[in-house]
Parts: sequence; structure tokens; C-alpha cells
Amino acid sequence: MNYLRSFLFNAFFWILAPLWILLVLTPLSFFRSPAPMRKAIMIWFHIVFFMLDKISGIKVEERGIENLPRDQGFILCCKHMSNLEALIAYRRMPNLTALAKIELFRIPGVRHVLNKMGVVPIDRGKGTAQVKTPEIAATLQEKKIPLLLFVEGTRIPVGERRRLKTGVYYLQKDTNLPVICASTNTGVHWLKGSPFNKPGTIVMQYHPALEFDLPKAEFMEEVRQKVVLHSEELMGVEGKEV
Repeated sequence: MNYLRSFLFNAFFWILAPLWILLVLTPLSFFRSPAPMRKAIMIWFHIVFFMLDKISGIKVEERGIENLPRDQGFILCCKHMSNLEALIAYRRMPNLTALAKIELFRIPGVRHVLNKMGVVPIDRGKGTAQVKTPEIAATLQEKKIPLLLFVEGTRIPVGERRRLKTGVYYLQKDTNLPVICASTNTGVHWLKGSPFNKPGTIVMQYHPALEFDLPKAEFMEEVRQKVVLHSEELMGVEGKEV
């Protein structure tokens, strides 16, 4: 029965998501204001989470919402294992922006949507993230919006650990903005590369902001503890370096 439910939800998501981008979001991305497009994104996400609950039996619980700053920009440093982290974060913070691999900007329609959202293209092979740091810092400070950043750089399968990217440390130094770490167990319920979804409760936990002026090694260890190790606690696994 779970296989059937997974098939139905994945069919719904992977068929309708491209159509929603092409037929709804792309036309709205040509409006001068991003507000109509962002509202349409929010409607789609509400539909996704409703169907995730009703079809796959997966609910979402957010903890530590009080730790998210208001009326100022900040950096949300998150674990990345599935398609859901960005959806959960955006539903909570509709003015969210992010860094995204440049390949996504080559997809017709998607490029216009990402540009309208202020998403910054990053060529990971050329290390452009550091070059764009001043631009990103100015945007976060001026517009007072959060930036979603996946500190591992890509989706990581459950039980694996990868070397963390240090860009978040330098971004905090350049922006002097709070860094909020988020841990989650999304990978248990929506696995990378798996067609099957596991019923249960997805937890997204937002931790208190990291201290300012920490030395680089201490800063990255705090990130590792909150983003990686606490996510493993939520999943009941112990990861291994790969």
C-alpha cells in the first residue's frame, strides 16, 4: 500500500510541478512585481504539503520558529537531503532567496522564475560563490530577507557525511548577519533518488543564532553539530564520512 501511495504522490508531484512552473509561474515572472509569482509559489507549496499528508501520510512539524529573526536579513544554514527542505523553508519565509547551481538557470522557464525570486546562480566548478559574496551581502542587508544555504553544497543521502562548505563563515563575516542552523529528518521520509516515501512526521528544527566573531574552526564545528549531527539524531542514524 505504501508503494502505491508513493507512486501516486510522485506522479502528482513530478507531472504537475513542471506544468505549474511552465503555465503559471513563468508567465507571472514577467510581471514587474514578484508578488503575484510568489503568491502562486505559495499556493503550489500548500497544495504539495496537503497532498503529501493525504496521500503519503507525511506531516511536517517545525520547531524553534521563535529563533527566526524578524525584520532583518539572516542566513538559514540547512541540512539538504530531499526536495522538501526548500519547500518547508519557503512556506515559513515567503521572501526567501537562495543560492542555486547554474545548471538550473539553463532550464527554460525555470530561469525566469529563479531570477524573479532573486536566486543567485553559482557555478560550483568555478567557485563563483565567493566572488558573489559582496552582491549577496548587499541584497540581504538592503531587502532584509533570509538566504537559504545548504552547507553541504548538494543533497546528501541519509547516513553519509561530506566536508562542509566554508562559504557560510565568510558570508557571515561580510554581512554581519545572524546565522540560523536548521536540522531535519527529511531524508528518512523522502529519500534522495528513491521513488518511495515513508509515512511519518518530518521535523525541521531552527536553532538559536550562532555567536558572532567565532574563529573559523569553532564556527564550522557549531554548524556541524547543529546541521549534521543533530539531523542524525532526529533520524536515529550515525553518519560516516565519504
